[in-house]
Amino acid sequence: MEALKVDELVNVVLADMNTNISKHLNGDCIFVWSGIQSPLDDEFRVVIEHLVHHPVDKSCNRLIVLLETNGGHIEVVERMVSVMRKHYSEVYFIVAGHAYSAGTVLVLSGDKIFMDYYSVLGPIDPQYQDEDGHNLLPGSGYLAKFNELTKKINRSSSPAETKAELSYLIKRFDPAKLFHIEQAIEHGQSLITEWLPKYKFKDWQTTKGSNKAVTPKMRKYRAQEIAGLLAKADKWHSHGRGITMKQLQSDEIKLDIDDFGSNSNLSEDIRNYHGLAVDFARKMGMRGFIHTKQKNMRRVF
Repeated sequence: MEALKVDELVNVVLADMNTNISKHLNGDCIFVWSGIQSPLDDEFRVVIEHLVHHPVDKSCNRLIVLLETNGGHIEVVERMVSVMRKHYSEVYFIVAGHAYSAGTVLVLSGDKIFMDYYSVLGPIDPQYQDEDGHNLLPGSGYLAKFNELTKKINRSSSPAETKAELSYLIKRFDPAKLFHIEQAIEHGQSLITEWLPKYKFKDWQTTKGSNKAVTPKMRKYRAQEIAGLLAKADKWHSHGRGITMKQLQSDEIKLDIDDFGSNSNLSEDIRNYHGLAVDFARKMGMRGFIHTKQKNMRRVF
């Protein structure tokens, strides 16, 4: 008999942990730990289609996505949402650690969002590749520095006073990149404005306090407010600035979040699954993975 291997044992344990969360929330569970960039969308489609067409127990109309990401590209988010909504009528998101930038937009496409006191989302901050094409950099910093330099140049009474700024602006800033970043921010806002009323706010029938009937116009306006707040880079100061569950639930943002920390059994299962999967992936040298109870960990990067 062939000896049991460590990676096989870990995958068995991870599958059991995934199943536990599926039972808690009554749906198919998938763990995505990755930057949101190609080929994640292609890999995601393959995994989702396998879940749907080869169910372990019975077909399910609810997808539970445990997500951890530093962000990425809005276009990839849009494709992932299209895949999920093609095959599932409900989508729940669990954020055990963080989901920044495009990850925040992805989470806001869900019918329910589960976080605890430690979980954070981030501002809408589209990313772009560095000159070597290996790393993603936050677009808000690029845009903020451009605005800072142009303001200083425009306020100057003499060209000689801003000679260094003009030189840096000419050498370092690409108008096409600036346009792409600005469009990506607007794209993210438009998707949030479309998805929140359609999914997260679909059961919002009356207002709290006054108990007035909620109209489609009110749902859209509230979504626009949330999208605008999350797109304010100067408010959150940095790409990696965490926006906590408490801040999201505050009177300013007023987003309904389910606290998985209030359920000790669910919380323990989420933390154990998240912790073991991420630790195993890092030891295996992965930079991104997708995991379900049906398949071993699928490497994305």
